[in-house]
Amino acid sequence: MTTCDNTSVGILITDHRGRCLVFERATLPHGTAPAAGHIDDHGSSEDAARAEVEEELGLTVTGLTRITGGWRENRCRRLPGARGTGHEWTVFQAAVTGELDPSARETKNVRWIDSDALQELADRTVARAQGRLSRAEFEAAPGIEPVWIQWLVDIAAIHISSGELLRVEQLTQ
Repeated sequence: MTTCDNTSVGILITDHRGRCLVFERATLPHGTAPAAGHIDDHGSSEDAARAEVEEELGLTVTGLTRITGGWRENRCRRLPGARGTGHEWTVFQAAVTGELDPSARETKNVRWIDSDALQELADRTVARAQGRLSRAEFEAAPGIEPVWIQWLVDIAAIHISSGELLRVEQLTQ
């Protein structure tokens, strides 16, 4: 099994109408989220962001702006890395070009969603964190991937209380 490099990128892509491009992960962890991945041998976080967007969505990144990030103690499928369990995240807003060509291996239900739909998905994740949805119910119809809740709160794309945020954070560990 691969050892985690403790670094990740997330890439938020929005269209001219302000909708976010999201998809359900075809592999663990369960949830709906923008493109993301480990930096690994891509070199820089910018290079990794470009590679992940191409790999997951078939789009070409034409511009990147860092919008948030930091250390998160979120698990991944890999063995813990040198820093233990977690990742130093860099989250970008990306401009893209090309025709959407999602990876069937990594994505399912790729779609553009507006801010109301994004908030509804976040509320579903909060319901899971509060125990109002079972793991099976969340996996069958996922909300936002828990690690993304903090990033979306940071950029004011969604709104949840600090108490709810703490509960969601527990889902990532």
